Amino acid sequence: MKKLLAIVMLMTSVCLFAQEAPAEKSRPGWLPTLELSLDHSSRYMSEGNVGNPDAIDTLSLTLGWDITDNLSFHIGGVGIYDETDACGNRRNIEEWNWLAGFTYTTPEFDVIGKIEINFDYIYYNYPRNKADELTGKTLHNHTIDTKEYEIDITAVDLFLSPGIVFVHDFENDVIKANVNATFEYTLEKISDKLTFECPVELWFGNHQYSGADHTTVYSLCVQPTLNYEITENISISAYVLMGWALDSDIRRDWKDDENNNAFNVAYGFALSFEF
Repeated sequence: MKKLLAIVMLMTSVCLFAQEAPAEKSRPGWLPTLELSLDHSSRYMSEGNVGNPDAIDTLSLTLGWDITDNLSFHIGGVGIYDETDACGNRRNIEEWNWLAGFTYTTPEFDVIGKIEINFDYIYYNYPRNKADELTGKTLHNHTIDTKEYEIDITAVDLFLSPGIVFVHDFENDVIKANVNATFEYTLEKISDKLTFECPVELWFGNHQYSGADHTTVYSLCVQPTLNYEITENISISAYVLMGWALDSDIRRDWKDDENNNAFNVAYGFALSFEF
């Protein structure tokens, strides 16, 4: 926890310095945008499923370069640190994620406005995963480390910003996707810097991923979140993440796992900045 507080203080100091520094008249084309976030969660949940029942810290970094007014390229990485001894990982890195991709924003259409299309190639690596040794079985009938691509399409100008995400792990023939929407509201009576948002995701996947014997809609995830903008570049947030198993086979599979119930809940806090 001392390391976590030290990182938070360092990030905040850097952000405040960047905020106070005189703004340049123009950003050099080679200089990337930077997004950095530090997240502390009470447990590791993915698509409603609990992979680690104990607290984790997640550090995310993304660098982006504008190619044209509508097209940008980005690279990034995510490190997940296990604070406890779950899954055989005592105070060590539980997961590394590496990604590279493009974001394209379409011209504005008459009815639906602009569409944002994001494509990413992602490598998920679990350096100390001991799942096979601890459980004696292979999780979900596919390898632990995965390489996959993800396509995210969002109608950014429509109410609730509806979108769809398609994911394909081409090594294991795993296909999954979600349809999503996000409600967002500024709590002006309290502060114009305080916003409430609530993304909702409905996940479905083929049998290779879900563990069921058929393609199914397997979970519903809801994440009510409060965001406070400290400065133009810095924000903090607090959230509750909730996931429901919808398919009967998935619900049974979750209940057979000591870390899961048919309804899973986690809470967390995050510090983010970008410039």
